[in-house]
Amino acid sequence: MFKYVCFTLGLYLALTANRIQGAPNGAPRLACADMVPQHGFDAQTSASPFVTTPASTSIVQGSTLTLTLAPSGASGAFKGYLLIGFDNANQAAGPIGTFSAISDGQTLDCPGVNLMNAATHINNANKTSVTVDWTAPAGFVGSVLFKTTFVEELDVFWVATPSSLVTVA
Repeated sequence: MFKYVCFTLGLYLALTANRIQGAPNGAPRLACADMVPQHGFDAQTSASPFVTTPASTSIVQGSTLTLTLAPSGASGAFKGYLLIGFDNANQAAGPIGTFSAISDGQTLDCPGVNLMNAATHINNANKTSVTVDWTAPAGFVGSVLFKTTFVEELDVFWVATPSSLVTVA
């Protein structure tokens, strides 16, 4: 009986370990669907102390825009993030555009038309600012809403914090 209990407990811990450890090397692809980091905790319901700020509120199709992820106040740090751009008129269609030139991160291939359509962290060190380049799809005209999940601690995170809208003409 003791061996059975130990085996069952060991199996349970092995299967749930990744769920509660977080992803220090970037968001898992599973997080693309709802932007929840899969840490095994509930998201914060308060306003996020972090923001995603576009360098401009309007660009032309096919051009590149720099986004900055940072605290909204004078200080603070986040350890992880997941950033995705959406057509504001059809967010259910999934990510649009591609990411590149990430100062402290990497691209992630979420399900969608393009590869490199999300950006995420590469480590869980404290970050006070991250810059990311996003390229609008050729032929796209409309408004883009960037959503960012910010992780402050394993059990403290804000899901899909919206940016201001960016018009692509």
